[in-house]
Amino acid sequence: MYKAFFFILFYHYIIIMKLKAILLLLSFTVCQEIYTEYLISDNDTLDIFSYQIPVNYNESNMHPLLVTFHQWGGNQNSNYSTSFDEEANDRNWIMLSPYGGSSNNYNHQEMQSMVEQEIEWLTENYNINNNKIYMVGGSMGGAAGAIYANNHLDPTRPMIAATASASGILDCERRAIEMDGNNSMIEWFGGNWDEVPFEYHRNSAVYFADSTQSMHYNLQYLPLYLDFGTSEPHRTHAEDLYNVLRNYNDNMWIDTEPTGSHGYSVFDENHVCEWLSQFELENNPDIINVNLDEPSRAYWLEARGQFNDSEFIRVNALRNGYNDFDIYEFSNSDSIIFHNTINISNTELLINHEFINNEYYIGLSGNDISFIDEINATGISGSIGINDVPLNINIQNQLVWISVPNFEFENIEIIISYFSTDVNQDGVWDVLDIVLVVGYIMDTTILNESQQASADLNEDGNINVLDIVEILNIIF
Repeated sequence: MYKAFFFILFYHYIIIMKLKAILLLLSFTVCQEIYTEYLISDNDTLDIFSYQIPVNYNESNMHPLLVTFHQWGGNQNSNYSTSFDEEANDRNWIMLSPYGGSSNNYNHQEMQSMVEQEIEWLTENYNINNNKIYMVGGSMGGAAGAIYANNHLDPTRPMIAATASASGILDCERRAIEMDGNNSMIEWFGGNWDEVPFEYHRNSAVYFADSTQSMHYNLQYLPLYLDFGTSEPHRTHAEDLYNVLRNYNDNMWIDTEPTGSHGYSVFDENHVCEWLSQFELENNPDIINVNLDEPSRAYWLEARGQFNDSEFIRVNALRNGYNDFDIYEFSNSDSIIFHNTINISNTELLINHEFINNEYYIGLSGNDISFIDEINATGISGSIGINDVPLNINIQNQLVWISVPNFEFENIEIIISYFSTDVNQDGVWDVLDIVLVVGYIMDTTILNESQQASADLNEDGNINVLDIVEILNIIF
């Protein structure tokens, strides 16, 4: 009798366990849709990546993206052993897990390019909130978010809103010295730290030994979450970076009560995601203070040309207000472009120019370059007895180029006049322009700045029936 009773209990126990297993499997299947995709260029497979779509994904809504980087020796599936996939699913985030070309990539330039293309692929195929792209990683992958952010400051391409590092190798040269050499770094950077130092510096979040050869300046607007294990000897990487960026970066968190040993084990994934979720991308700051590893765009400035490709391009500039700029430092490049400065409502720019020890070019871009009637640039010396200097101007490829000689100006004044253009900017004044102006007056039509400037024909600062009369005069 007792044996029969025990057998019945055991039988029910087995059934319950099987039901729990089936429910767990069903729960996993419903909640986590994980896909694998390949990055292909010219019929050549560059990388493999996996991604997860949350169960409540809605194409009509924008979804944040969480990019997770594996540790040394991992692959595109390693990060699902953390709970970041569950956190992403619960928050209705899409999750991307790149392989990065190899299991030991050390965040080199090609790996970063792969990740950028994979983010772009996801953006093309899913509704991603480009202002909420977050990155997390452990160990080798722990620094990937900061390194990617250092090298990607172009607001027309994927940028990072915030990143979290678990035991990140933040300074590759310093870590290589600590380890008495690192074979993976040697493989991907093309030599030891003392043979190709620039490759180590451009693929690091920071270079502590010489700040002039470090990209940590570029992290000013990137929220940083720094975590290390209790006994890690290179915890000082995080602590030192935190101290370097204090009073420069306003959004940093560092673990003062660490747990875990190394890599992802030190993370509290829920706390990480809660912290990341409060931030959105800063892509249009007034102050730009960066070291660029190659000619590229940083927010509203862009450097073109590089004298020495083993040193950084230095840019330090300030936007004081509407079309009023300061250039404090600009070196190792011959051309600097101010983006989105040319539009019909802007007729004067002032660029306060510190002495730069070489001739260089200032470029101006904008939507209304084709409407420029006349443009003049003058170097203002500000010194008694020294005349102001007219500067040469050339317009090509939708850019206004101003040649700045090797001369100490106090500032550069740029005056622009525009052709009179019709409101809808099709080149013909007609009834369509009247319709737009009437709609604007009646608050049923929105005009951009250029259209408003064209509609205010009598230049009294108001768009009203008097401007419609002017349009009629032009038509008739």
